Amino acid sequence: MPRPTPIRGLGPDSRLAEAARRLVSSRLADVRHEEDALAGQLTEDGVHDMRVSTRRLRAALKVFRSLGGLEPLEREVKKLQDALGEVRDVHVQEAWLKQAARKEKPAKRAGFEALRTSVESQLGAKEKQLRRALKRWEQRTVPALLDESKHLEGPGRYGGQRVRRQLRRRLRKVERLMEDYMAAPDALTAHELRKEVKKLRYEAEIFRPALRRKMEALLEALVPLQELLGELHDSDVRLGLLEGFAAEGTAAERTAARELQERVREERAERAARTARELQRWHAERLARGLRQLLD
Repeated sequence: MPRPTPIRGLGPDSRLAEAARRLVSSRLADVRHEEDALAGQLTEDGVHDMRVSTRRLRAALKVFRSLGGLEPLEREVKKLQDALGEVRDVHVQEAWLKQAARKEKPAKRAGFEALRTSVESQLGAKEKQLRRALKRWEQRTVPALLDESKHLEGPGRYGGQRVRRQLRRRLRKVERLMEDYMAAPDALTAHELRKEVKKLRYEAEIFRPALRRKMEALLEALVPLQELLGELHDSDVRLGLLEGFAAEGTAAERTAARELQERVREERAERAARTARELQRWHAERLARGLRQLLD
């Protein structure tokens, strides 16, 4: 995962508006750096890195939306992120199926290759959509972001109570979703928890220059949980993909999909167990409560 560009010269007493202008500008520059890397070929790493950078930019636009007209621009950035995600999803599933085929005996490999080819066939259309999104981004969204980021204004300090309240609200939402998942560990609740953990992580990155020790403690707790939830989500996505092939694929695809389903179900069970242990640790150590108190 690419690292965000460090922001220097900001502290807890910096004006919130000044921090917002610099952070939005910096996050935009990070996206544009990845954009340049995609000018030629839409590589797997390039698409992934630009998608991560757009998420960080969206987080900044959401955090600072009260300081200017950022909400419509955040929706525009989401369109680009979604287009990147469509291509990224094909890359991930294609690579996974390719690896699965390599591990098979030649007699079974044809069915696995058929699955991979079917997934790969979606790539051309999704890349065209991404090229259109990139063109709109460059011609419309970037100029608007550059203009709006210069005019962000409003009260408050970068490390003030308003910021801390916002982070505590996000942390409480994560805590409620943790409780929901522990009560009913289904795929939908896991997905919602994963999204909120990710949002909190990116917001913590935004305020790291102002609240360094507090944000580093928060990130140290969040990152392992996010990774576990991400792996669990990967298994759920694969199961959904394979269910479609098992119902609608060719005979060879259906056979390969059924065999892979059993493997992925076992993989998911193991990942769900590891996630449950991590959430039990959070509960036993009262991590969420401790982190909220840290933000008082």
